[in-house]
Amino acid sequence: MLFFSSAVGQHRLTFTKLADCMEHLLLAATWAEDEWGYIRNKGVEFRKGVLSDMSNQVYIATLANQPVAMFALFDHEFDPRLQAGSQRLPHARQLSYVYVDKDYRNLGFARQIVDEAKRLARLAGADLILLDTLKPNLTHMYEKQGAVAVCEGRLFTEPTELMRMGV
Repeated sequence: MLFFSSAVGQHRLTFTKLADCMEHLLLAATWAEDEWGYIRNKGVEFRKGVLSDMSNQVYIATLANQPVAMFALFDHEFDPRLQAGSQRLPHARQLSYVYVDKDYRNLGFARQIVDEAKRLARLAGADLILLDTLKPNLTHMYEKQGAVAVCEGRLFTEPTELMRMGV
């Protein structure tokens, strides 16, 4: 673990697409399995395949060239029934796989991840970001970043909080 000064705002993360730093694939898959493996329990090798397939949408955050966090940002596809009845649905991105290594939590890195996701969504012409959180204690962090709870959802058998935020 790196040592930090009390000036947390000075610790800026660098974001790189996983496709451009595949040497971090095993670590990202391990993070994902350790954090969310209880949902499907398919193992690190399965996660490596999933993350490799979406490596252009997954970002690794580094600090001093050390990976400390990740997230994924996808185009959100609205249900076709909504598209048929609407003049114009917003262009949305889906934020997922938000993870900060346990040794680097509570240092403002989640805020930097959300800021980067918003920046990337704006560049892609998106109007908003949608996200599900499996952990109710993270809802407040997302609300501080401008997210609003929309409804309850489910990820397989697990309850989630569906949220939206402007970009």
